[in-house]
Amino acid sequence: MWDKFKEQFNLLKLEKKKLCLVTNSDKFVSNELFLDAIASAIQGGADIIQLKETTFPDAVLAEIAKKIRILCDEFGATFIVNSRCDIAQIAEADGVHLESGCVSVHDARTILGEHSIIGVTTTNTEEVIKAYNEGADYITFGPLYTNKRKAHKGVSPDDIDWINENIDIPVFITGEIDLDNIIDVVQRGATKIVLCEPLMYAQIPEETAHEFLKFLP
Repeated sequence: MWDKFKEQFNLLKLEKKKLCLVTNSDKFVSNELFLDAIASAIQGGADIIQLKETTFPDAVLAEIAKKIRILCDEFGATFIVNSRCDIAQIAEADGVHLESGCVSVHDARTILGEHSIIGVTTTNTEEVIKAYNEGADYITFGPLYTNKRKAHKGVSPDDIDWINENIDIPVFITGEIDLDNIIDVVQRGATKIVLCEPLMYAQIPEETAHEFLKFLP
């Protein structure tokens, strides 16, 4: 009974999430400042933190993951590790996000447990259907461009409308999203978004997160 409740509770929490921060430590001069920025974003309302770092040695990555786990627990955010099931296990993350070339949704759940949260990157509706049928708990979809010169390279508002009407798991839209185009992004059908640099490198991530959340329905 407890296991079933835990599963339902995790998925219910996921449904309410709107702002996913994908980390990038490249421009920080120390890991402490990197973690400070993440903490500030969480305080501002970033409710999913996806740890995506490829340059840290595994031992350092594991320690940072453990600290982010503590931050997420303190503020009620969901903690996801990108690609690395082993680091997700070590840090007791809520789940893992899978990109192209990663293990399958089934294998990730076998490794992390039935109640782990598994997300999948998708770039077209065929990939969305595949991830959904394989049992993903949420997907990221994009990139969505508001720049007309780039629009043909990304996903369309029609694709987002189709997903909103036919896919009943959370969908987070990716792309070149910032405070200058967030209204346009929402008008194109986005209700949940993924951010990296506009939030990660904001002067005060807490305030920037608040600003983005004002526009999300």
